[in-house]
Amino acid sequence: MNLNQMNAFLAIVETSSFTKAADQLYISQSTLSDRLFALEEELGTRLIQRRSGNKKLSLTEKGIEFLDYAARYIELENEINDWKKAPLLPHLKIGAPQTVNAYLFRGLYRSYLADTYQIHVSSHWNRTIYNMVNSFELDIGIVSRPYQSKQVTTTALINEPLLIVYDERFSDYQKLTDLKRPDQIYIGWGPVYKKWYHQHWDRNIPARITLDSPELLMDYLESEAAWAIVPLCIYQDIIQKNPHIKTVPTESDVHRTLYLIYQMGQGQARNQKIEEFIKSLHDYVLDLEVQNLCTVLGGMGKEKRE
Repeated sequence: MNLNQMNAFLAIVETSSFTKAADQLYISQSTLSDRLFALEEELGTRLIQRRSGNKKLSLTEKGIEFLDYAARYIELENEINDWKKAPLLPHLKIGAPQTVNAYLFRGLYRSYLADTYQIHVSSHWNRTIYNMVNSFELDIGIVSRPYQSKQVTTTALINEPLLIVYDERFSDYQKLTDLKRPDQIYIGWGPVYKKWYHQHWDRNIPARITLDSPELLMDYLESEAAWAIVPLCIYQDIIQKNPHIKTVPTESDVHRTLYLIYQMGQGQARNQKIEEFIKSLHDYVLDLEVQNLCTVLGGMGKEKRE
């Protein structure tokens, strides 16, 4: 199959007419019919229902199903053509949880906006990030839950403080024991956090609501007795929007741990890009530590401590 055949099929569907479709594509009706016939032959199924004496065309069931594939085929063809015309720039594919991308590493990504370097940032679940790094779909991953992998290198990166927050217009909390799980807006922040959490609250008692990302958090905090636990980077963001947000003091250290994961291979140029990004990441998290926004872990903080 080819682009001409796909365009012929979609033009027929759009115009409901062989005559109009041929005019639209500036080809003869016989050429149009040949392209459609060749496409149907390759697919092994009829796409357009032709009825003698009835000028109106209709799609077969398979034709209806194929519409989406044809549109995606043309979209991919256009993307490939754009890619061929684009200048060749170094690029790096990075995956992390949404909260890391949108809040914690926003400044790091901004430093790569120069035209001499491209980065592709995407948000995924932890397990998905591991799978994508393992299959070389991502070059670098940041996760909050480590998994066993013989191929993927996993390095402890930072501990980020977690804060217990509430809106003083709707709640008044002074200490940890005031907090009840049925009033909590719960978001999981990884195994290190959960170990601490389950020492204080019964997991068998349901939270008021469970979220998988913090976008709706501010709305839910504006309700009677509501409270939540969030990373420092998110706390800094929400207090800019809501000055009524307060924190509850804790006697023990509460944090989420983030890990850097990557897999070398697939060429020297790629390995060099990964090494360069890790160095930039190293400098960035050290700056965060100086601002008391995190604690750098493992080898990432060695240079500073020496």
